[in-house]
Amino acid sequence: MQSPFKFGKIVEGKFFTNRTKDIERLIANFSNDINTVLISPRRWGKSSLVITAAEKFARENKNTKVIFIDLF
Repeated sequence: MQSPFKFGKIVEGKFFTNRTKDIERLIANFSNDINTVLISPRRWGKSSLVITAAEKFARENKNTKVIFIDLF
């Protein structure tokens, strides 16, 4: 049986868990120009969360460009 989870990569689509409140909070911060720091252990989905929120924000705000830079 294959695991339904993906590890070690940025996940999107059906593999991303439903974190609606976190996404809404990030989008509100993006909209209001609020700097945000996400702190949690490695491999807990911080990058996946930010990318998912940024993509949704960009879809809703056509005049905004979103750039993701991984400084790891």
